[in-house]
Amino acid sequence: MFEELDEYKNRGHFFFQKGDLLSVQNIDVPELPGVYYILRLAEGKVDLVYIGKSGTMQQNGQFKSQFLKGRINNKQEGLERQQFFDKKIELENIDGLDIYWFVTYDQDQKDLPAFVKAQLLQSYFDLHSSLPPWNKEF
Repeated sequence: MFEELDEYKNRGHFFFQKGDLLSVQNIDVPELPGVYYILRLAEGKVDLVYIGKSGTMQQNGQFKSQFLKGRINNKQEGLERQQFFDKKIELENIDGLDIYWFVTYDQDQKDLPAFVKAQLLQSYFDLHSSLPPWNKEF
């Protein structure tokens, strides 16, 4: 979907549907800094609904503790992600979510997740003149 992400070899995705446990579905997501995006599958269409990042670089060159798995399991709009996804699936008649993740900072790559997220949001904005529906601001 985003050519910018082709260079990241440590990546994957998982599906989440009604009745799934998020902690089970994302078992293979690493605790490393990176970015992720969420596709909504509904009514025969696939839409990108969210772009996120994990890992905030501090001034001393160290990351804060929350990485991909932790961030994907964290909160959104004040709800635990499990609850948030369940609510969205119900409200938006979603058949499933396809969540793609990419490690952007490891022994092979040194791209700050916030920078990569900004690039992805800019690419999306250039096409749609808005942010993805579940990204409230940037």
